[in-house]
Amino acid sequence: MSLKPKKHSDKKKIQKKMQQKKSRMGTLHKLPPYTMIICEGVKTEPLYLKGFVNKINEKYKEISRTEHIFVYGIGRNTKGLLEFVDRMAASGGWDRYERFWLVYDKDDFPYDNFDNTQFSAEKRKGSKIKVAWSNECIELWFLLHFQEYVSNNGREQYIKKLNEYFEYSKSREDLYDVMIRKGSLEDAKRRAKR
Repeated sequence: MSLKPKKHSDKKKIQKKMQQKKSRMGTLHKLPPYTMIICEGVKTEPLYLKGFVNKINEKYKEISRTEHIFVYGIGRNTKGLLEFVDRMAASGGWDRYERFWLVYDKDDFPYDNFDNTQFSAEKRKGSKIKVAWSNECIELWFLLHFQEYVSNNGREQYIKKLNEYFEYSKSREDLYDVMIRKGSLEDAKRRAKR
């Protein structure tokens, strides 16, 4: 290797390459934290959320080879979800996860169980556990992808309305994709806030 100083034109080329590298580095997205979403249900909620999560994980595929968000359906009630996370955390089985989301329906669980699950998760010091629930059932959330709906008629009525938009089934593998293709996630968020 020569100890001669670099030519001015070579220095310019190197600077240009460095600028390109910097600009590409600035466009990289920050990876999402390792997150485990634990659902009360074993079919409907996990199927919908897996579709959503797959889109997020796919977005970061070029940056990271490992998926950062996972969905797990366990078929337990509100308090059972929290106890399950506690057991898994105590066993060291889920050490890499930075966040946990407990997803459950309001259903007909005793109000104390419902409220205590949320408050127990939120009041823990430095808690990594968050909660998300749907009032009565997740089918109301699904319906909001297609229309405004303010009546509390129950699961059967929601399913009947959903069938007007597509052939609804709790175990439909492409649940998320159908709702995004035929409905609107942004409209669902807006309607849910209202």
